[in-house]
Amino acid sequence: MKKEKQEIATNTSAGAEKVETIEKELAKDGEKKKVMSVKTTRTTQKTQSAKGDSALGDSVDAKEVNARAAGSAAEKESAAAKARVERALKKKEEQQKRKEARVEKAQAKAAAKAKRAAKRKALAVQREAERKERQEQRKAKQAAYARERAHKKANKNQQKSREKANRKSGNERNKGYGGWLAAVISLGAVTLALTTVVTVGAMDMRRIKSGILMSNKGTMYELTGIMEHVDDDLDRARISASPAQQSRILTDLLVQARLAELDLEKLPIDGETDKNITTFINRTAATSEKMLAKLRQGERLNDKDFETIESLYRTNHAIRQELDTLMEKMQDKDLKDYMKDAKGAIGDALGRLEELTMTENRAAFEGKKQEKDGAGMRREPEKEEKSSDENEPTRLEQARAEELCGTYFADYNIQEFQCVGETVNRSYAAYNVQGYDDKGTLLFAEIDQKSGELLRFDYYEDCKVENFDVDNAKRIAEEFLEKLGYEDMEAVRLRDSGTTTDFTFVYEDDDVVYYPDEIRIKVCRTRGVVTGMDATKYLQNHRGRVEPNVKINLGEAYEMLHEKLTVEASRLAVVKTARGEKAAYEFLCSYEDEKYFVYLSAETGEEISIINARAIG
Repeated sequence: MKKEKQEIATNTSAGAEKVETIEKELAKDGEKKKVMSVKTTRTTQKTQSAKGDSALGDSVDAKEVNARAAGSAAEKESAAAKARVERALKKKEEQQKRKEARVEKAQAKAAAKAKRAAKRKALAVQREAERKERQEQRKAKQAAYARERAHKKANKNQQKSREKANRKSGNERNKGYGGWLAAVISLGAVTLALTTVVTVGAMDMRRIKSGILMSNKGTMYELTGIMEHVDDDLDRARISASPAQQSRILTDLLVQARLAELDLEKLPIDGETDKNITTFINRTAATSEKMLAKLRQGERLNDKDFETIESLYRTNHAIRQELDTLMEKMQDKDLKDYMKDAKGAIGDALGRLEELTMTENRAAFEGKKQEKDGAGMRREPEKEEKSSDENEPTRLEQARAEELCGTYFADYNIQEFQCVGETVNRSYAAYNVQGYDDKGTLLFAEIDQKSGELLRFDYYEDCKVENFDVDNAKRIAEEFLEKLGYEDMEAVRLRDSGTTTDFTFVYEDDDVVYYPDEIRIKVCRTRGVVTGMDATKYLQNHRGRVEPNVKINLGEAYEMLHEKLTVEASRLAVVKTARGEKAAYEFLCSYEDEKYFVYLSAETGEEISIINARAIG
């Protein structure tokens, strides 16, 4: 079927185009839909064109909006850049402050060191002047003493001459008495022979008794010393929180208990008393063995174990006090009385020891019976130190050692030093040199055969009166060390007996004390002189020191201490252990009226050592 279309007109009204199509003939409804679609499309295009014109009419306002948006972004970027600059300047300023602080700290440290050096130098100058003055006075005294000795010697020679002349004249006068003297001498010889038989027998008996007496006396002193070691081990074991430290303490405790048992067998103690005391000692050893086995298996000591240690400590401490009291008052007469009928002061003391140990043994047996596993200790063989003779210094002559002693002890009025032997051990070889002062007092010294250093000496001065206080005694010891060339030494321990004071000095650098570099000094407070010194540890261990390796701080180490301890002071130290030198934090602590030095590793916090201040103070 054909279709005809005819476009009649186009009408435009209000910006909208309308198209009218007259259809003469419609064949299908679809053709009508097509015409309407064309109309709608053209209308839509015109509408969009009108909107576009409207938008072009508002183009000025759009530019302002875009400008404002761009300005806001620029301001934000500028503010961010400014903040970055300020942060960089602030960081740089902080770095500069830290740098200045480090420089200031270094300058202050250098100034303090220079100040100390100047002070030491001034003191050295002053002491040198005082030394020269004392030397002049000493020379004057020695000259006077020499004149006095020459005068006495001359008088003595004159006296001998007179006596010789008298004897000569007397012999000439008494030549006729020769036969009578021969007869008297012969008779006396017969009488002397008869008397000697009786005297020798009596002397042998007295010698035997004296030997037994001295043997028992020596054993008593040895037993007292061993029980002191047992007491110290139990004292440290009751506050130790480290399995490694506990193992070391219990090992030593086991050894000391076995030694005490051997000494008890040597003493003439009655059966019942010996049984009770020996039982206590054996139980102490058995407890040590049991706890050592427990530690070797990786277990830890529990509250029950600490209760056992505490009980043993209290009983052993009472035993130690009883023995100390006995040894202070014991005389040879007491030993003789006890050897005769087991009575007297020694018998009473042993009775009290029996009562103490019997009470402890009864309390132990009433509880759970302790098992004895008898686990032995495996001791590692000691490593032999290698020695080399390469590049060793030349050995000193004996005469040089004697000259050095004269220099070291120039203030002691020793007229002559003489080498009397040698001391040779694994650590050093030394000449033994001795001399006597004007009063006949002996001074014995050891001089290193290679370096000529004064290793140790003893001056057997009798000190009975307290003329110098402890502070003056310390000053005397410090001056003696400085005279020998030792610097930066600090007194860390002292033991005072009233008339003599023993000081322990160790090397100190930057507030760190080095205990391996140790020197012991004894001062007589009667005359104000040094009467003993031992510098062997210092000379063996001292070297150039570097800053200790520290991995935990003081606060972290503090938290690892036993909860029962109260800390009174602390500092960083270097101590010597079986495995070499270790950096450690030293804590002075108190517990139940006792004071202890506790050392914890500065790397791991592990306990290194525990020392009762009573044992060193």
